[in-house]
Amino acid sequence: MTDEPTPVPSNGRGGHRTTGRRRTDREIVLFGLGLLAIAALLVLLPDLSPSAAKGLVSERVHARIVELPPTADQQQPQAIIEFLEGPRRGEKETADLEGPSGQLQLPDYRVGDEIVAAIDVQPDGTKTFSVIDRWRLPLIGGLAAAFALVIVAVAGWRGVRSLVALALSLVLAIRVLIPLLLTGANPLVLAIGLGAAVTVVSFVLTQGVNRTTGSAIAGTLAGLLITGVLASVVTVLARFTPAQGSEQILAIGQLAGTSIDLSGLLLAAVIFGGLGVLNDVAISQAATVEELHAVDPTLGRRALYTRTMNVGIAHLAATVNTLVFAYLGSALPLLVLFAIQVRGLGFPLNEEIIAVEVVRTLVGSIGIVLTVPITTLIAVRVLAPTVRQAKRTTIDTSSSP
Repeated sequence: MTDEPTPVPSNGRGGHRTTGRRRTDREIVLFGLGLLAIAALLVLLPDLSPSAAKGLVSERVHARIVELPPTADQQQPQAIIEFLEGPRRGEKETADLEGPSGQLQLPDYRVGDEIVAAIDVQPDGTKTFSVIDRWRLPLIGGLAAAFALVIVAVAGWRGVRSLVALALSLVLAIRVLIPLLLTGANPLVLAIGLGAAVTVVSFVLTQGVNRTTGSAIAGTLAGLLITGVLASVVTVLARFTPAQGSEQILAIGQLAGTSIDLSGLLLAAVIFGGLGVLNDVAISQAATVEELHAVDPTLGRRALYTRTMNVGIAHLAATVNTLVFAYLGSALPLLVLFAIQVRGLGFPLNEEIIAVEVVRTLVGSIGIVLTVPITTLIAVRVLAPTVRQAKRTTIDTSSSP
């Protein structure tokens, strides 16, 4: 058996080269379809948000501080601001100085600082202006560009496709998920449905259309369903309040009233919180099955499953730690606060706001752990023929001229 591919008579080129060219052509087509989908969602998809959800908060405007007048004691600090965008561009107004997100402590604002100004309309029709935060979008945009450059430099063409997949996922979340949540749609159903769509889009764009991708998608969908069902059951058993200790959820409830399922919103957050890790372990297991089978096509399904699971178990320890520390990082200030106020570990863990994070971590981890054997089993069934078929294929290949 030779190592060189059999020549193709029509063009004299190797079969592997032809297969590689066809694969590249498919990837280019998928890349173009991804860009078209992003453009369609941004341009053609109408605004799905209900009209009642618009205008619930003040208008935000990009502005600059041009003067900081002296402030007398017991008076609200103020600034003279100049609008930099919109129909009021170039106009100046007096605005109250406020901290970000309503914080009492004011940032060190200076003349020349670009800021975000809020415009509120009072019941009598008058408008009031306030400085609520610094303008950071240029910094964030530059950091995003650096991230994209690093991805492309390291991963090349696949990195470009992964960025398109990421952009499409974000557009789906902003243009579809959030507006439908505002209409009162079931958050759990939306999370599972959109999670499945994001999974398919991401895998197809980055991995192509093949049996490995199909196995990873099937494993991820199984993990999503397990996580969603388990999160629903545990939330009912825990008897959390609708807001589940979240100030953001309370604020949403005050603004949107009863139109949004607040408990379901946090269930959706559990699913999206673990979706990326689910994708990671699923594609890793499917790809490992493919590679091991390519190295030894005569390896039986049981042995192939066992060896792939050995790789998956080694990967799981780091994966679960990643998830746990991600949630720990978000809850760390609260844990420190409770440690100061309450002695003993049990009582802080019982607090709803902490218990919710513990439930999210454990439910997400269970879904991820179960995704590993499920995806491995699917991939072994799909990618690996029976040992008898593999041996026949090997004999046929080795006996060919």
